[in-house]
Amino acid sequence: MMMRWLALFTALVAALAMAPAYAIDPGTVQGYLQYNTERHELRHALAVRDPYNSQRLWILLTTAEISVKDAADPARALKLAMGGKLRGVRLAVDAAAPQANELQGALLLSKDESPGGEVVFAAAGEKFWERLATADKRILGTLHYAKEPTPSGSPAWTIDVTFSAPIFAK
Repeated sequence: MMMRWLALFTALVAALAMAPAYAIDPGTVQGYLQYNTERHELRHALAVRDPYNSQRLWILLTTAEISVKDAADPARALKLAMGGKLRGVRLAVDAAAPQANELQGALLLSKDESPGGEVVFAAAGEKFWERLATADKRILGTLHYAKEPTPSGSPAWTIDVTFSAPIFAK
């Protein structure tokens, strides 16, 4: 009986000692989102499967930490942005083979910056990404993009980032 308890205790200690090795490394991001005259330093990165299309990933680069649950729900992420709790961008890419000449996503802004809080964008036909690759449950990227103001009054915006984001199932 004593040997059984000793074996169980040893197994428990070994499991606890190895637990940190299985934890997902947090995302990293260096860069910013500038919308009109407001510059937002992006500090948090994570990626989740697009809940509407499992072949795509959403990469969230934000000023404040966001939970995986909130990142996977566009309404929740938008509510946080509109409430001033975070700013950032949600980029959508092909999960299996990210394409350097595809750029689509949404800016997540406060209601003071944009009445709807979200500015959806898409572009194609040129190379937008300096680097974009998946590797062992992570997505890595470097993006430099600037959008000029439009005659209709949409302000200029820029995203300039390098990131490494863990990919979460949900």
